Amino acid sequence: MPALPRRDLFALFTLALLVHMSAAQFIRAPGYMDDAYYFGGALRLAQGHGFTEPYLWNYLDSPTGLPHPSHLYWMPLTSVVAAASMAAFGQSFAAARLPLVLLASLLPLMAYAVAMQLTGVRRQALAAGLITIFSGFYPAFWGTTDSFALFAVTGAGTLLAIGRGTQTGRWQWWLAAGVGAGLAHLTRADGLLLLAVALFFALTSRPYPPTPILFFGYLFVTLPWLLRNLAVTGSPLGAGGGALWLVQYNDLFNYPPNLSAAQFFAAGWRAIAQSKWQAVTLNLQTIIAVQGLVFMAPLIALGLWRLRRHALARPVPAYAALLYAAMTFAFSLPGARGGLFHSGVALLPFYMPLGMVGLDAAVDWVAARRRAWDVETARRVFTGGAVGLAILLTVVMLATRLPSWNNGDALFREIGAVFPGDAGVMSNNPPGFWVATGHPGVMVPNGNIPTLLAVADRFGMRYVLLDRNYPAGLAELYRAESGERLRLVGRWDEWKLFEVSRP
Repeated sequence: MPALPRRDLFALFTLALLVHMSAAQFIRAPGYMDDAYYFGGALRLAQGHGFTEPYLWNYLDSPTGLPHPSHLYWMPLTSVVAAASMAAFGQSFAAARLPLVLLASLLPLMAYAVAMQLTGVRRQALAAGLITIFSGFYPAFWGTTDSFALFAVTGAGTLLAIGRGTQTGRWQWWLAAGVGAGLAHLTRADGLLLLAVALFFALTSRPYPPTPILFFGYLFVTLPWLLRNLAVTGSPLGAGGGALWLVQYNDLFNYPPNLSAAQFFAAGWRAIAQSKWQAVTLNLQTIIAVQGLVFMAPLIALGLWRLRRHALARPVPAYAALLYAAMTFAFSLPGARGGLFHSGVALLPFYMPLGMVGLDAAVDWVAARRRAWDVETARRVFTGGAVGLAILLTVVMLATRLPSWNNGDALFREIGAVFPGDAGVMSNNPPGFWVATGHPGVMVPNGNIPTLLAVADRFGMRYVLLDRNYPAGLAELYRAESGERLRLVGRWDEWKLFEVSRP
């Protein structure tokens, strides 16, 4: 492996940190439910409440009340990392996201190292690092407390360890692959796919398959959490398996929960096929536009083909294909609505170097047919053009997303100020409402008014906050602004607050 110039690594890290911290200055609070959930979990840990939560965003494990065991669907490591930072620097959103911003700033260094191992060409390595910094859609999320940065580092690190284990045969790399897969799994449930990829390459390695070492590394970091889930839910994998049987995404919020194979197949093959086809098309768009930055997608494919026999590159298409299959044909609706977007981030430090390989190959092909071209000059020009396009796309995406990022938190604070602080609120973002106001809450169930009232009574909710994304069964309540035991007490544009009277 070529030596890595420290000045290049320092420059990439410094630039990445500057870009990510600059973007983060526009983000003062969680901007959506995933972000709020991880931050809320971190706050509870930092406040000494352990893995509990004063809100519910689904009913998959048939909850009985609040507070409720946390991280039964989403995994805990992002909250743990954020909580550790808050323990050191204070209980604030800025402190919680600090280690995640730092981790995101390591990604271009990983891309640089991968490129140097694949080709040893410094120009390609620098370009890969720069495009990883300016990666289009992702920089808007590095300054949050979502799982993006942590999964990117743990996932990419696992793929790198698998490649190096295959390349060198050293057991230390397989131990690292097991530990990496375990950390990735503790970050996102999809991390199990990385363990599957590692297992495949371990079993096909020679002379002795290192599977015991691989599993030791994985279980070393995950076993305590798997045992905790087993004690709480009866399953080591928690309560997320029900998402396999979604026919419509809103079924995730059914009360009582009824996701099952029988319910899934009862919907009929037409409805099932429609949901799968929707996932096929949306996930293809994610691969091309998000992971491939549009213009890089064919170059990445070309680079993968050129280096298909390179030990370091071989785990990449294996994970990409397995991830796409899982998020399209198994967990279709969650996958198309963000699962592939989240877990595909682990491919960034590999896709960008492979894209540079593909770019050089394309330039060489054209230059062989245009004798007036100087190959080296053309490579430099097109490499600079690729970096420029990535920067332009990233600036456009940041300018589009960041200005309105904090609007939801500000609105929640305004709404939460009009009723008692201990009152429970049913909404479409219970973690976000709790983070902004301190009000406990549960998810608006996918159902009608009787279902809504049953949930309100079961969990002691005094208010219901609806926006235009209401379930179909509550359309009349939203339009008429009144219903059985429900009285409108406030309106903020599309947001309507109802008070629930006791039976």
